[in-house]
Amino acid sequence: MSKASTRSLLAANRHDADALAARFPALLAEARKLSTSLAHGLHGRRKSGQGETFWQFRRARSEDPYSAIDWRRSARSDNLFVRETEWEAAQTVWLWRDGRAGFSWASDKAFPLKRDRASVLLTALAINLVNGGERVGVIGQMQRPVHGRGGLERAGRKLILHSSEPDVLRTLALIGQPKAVIISDFYEGVKAWEDRLQNFKSAGVIGALVQVYDPAEEDFPYKGRTEFIEPGGGAPEMFGQAQAIAPLYNARFEQNTESMAQLARALGWTFIRHRTDRGAAPAFLSIYQSIAGDVR
Repeated sequence: MSKASTRSLLAANRHDADALAARFPALLAEARKLSTSLAHGLHGRRKSGQGETFWQFRRARSEDPYSAIDWRRSARSDNLFVRETEWEAAQTVWLWRDGRAGFSWASDKAFPLKRDRASVLLTALAINLVNGGERVGVIGQMQRPVHGRGGLERAGRKLILHSSEPDVLRTLALIGQPKAVIISDFYEGVKAWEDRLQNFKSAGVIGALVQVYDPAEEDFPYKGRTEFIEPGGGAPEMFGQAQAIAPLYNARFEQNTESMAQLARALGWTFIRHRTDRGAAPAFLSIYQSIAGDVR
């Protein structure tokens, strides 16, 4: 590569980095708004267990030892009460969004990039999980999960500003049966994704596969002479009558989606679909609910 070409490539990369950095505050604000707007509708993850943090009082039962009774609280009532503490074994949830060029695409300026919508969904999820005392990690960007405000800020920046190729999913060390949320368009096909998720299956990890897609990718609105260019390179494809291939395209799109849904079921995971021309709230709630239970 010539020096001129190298300078041109570096300039293009800096331009892309600057554009992404400029969007960071807006995307982070959108994630916080999404998290806050749904917080009142989410069931808490707290429950009784071994710990030191007070959770609630409950009526004493016959099997409770006298040492468990809170006599100060019981003195204000005709009943005996036990002071329960909160379960403190934090759950780890690993997060990943597709970093390929094809995921940084929108068919219209009115719609968000698939990548940006995925980043907002995952960042909002991280906010709720960390606020609930859980730990989160970003696959391909973090070696260890994080918690607390400082960890949340770090995870948010990783989710919005950085990305990884799908191959990192094969190498993630899965310890302690964490959960996972993986967002992509899954257009490479079910066999490629079955291979990538093999170590998740072997480790008994459960989670959610979230398909984020542009409305044009489902509706295929193209007609007449149309040139299709693969994001990130590849030879363009020209069709004289684009509408003629719509039935075959639609059939393949639905077949791939159903195959991914079957893969999710085989893994014991949840499969969630989300179109970028629709509000993010329903998808966020579905993702949260899919991994919010069974806190160990």
